[in-house]
Amino acid sequence: MTFLIPNENSQPNPSPHDTNPIESQIMAMTTKEDLQQELDSVRANYQKWQAKDDQTAITTQTRLAQIIHLRANQIGVQLT
Repeated sequence: MTFLIPNENSQPNPSPHDTNPIESQIMAMTTKEDLQQELDSVRANYQKWQAKDDQTAITTQTRLAQIIHLRANQIGVQLT
């Protein structure tokens, strides 16, 4: 078994319970309309960043879309 010992400059792993403000805002949404509006915004941003070939931003928009769909499933709504 191998153990890695971090050096003093390494950053700790974020807690799995930490979320960024946008994720928290999405998870607090309670209406289909709010979630649909947020998903439409994420789709527009995805297309914008895809045109600029910004892989980091594309990954972020994909994650936000997944969180929006997760929240929609939690409250029992279908998004288009």
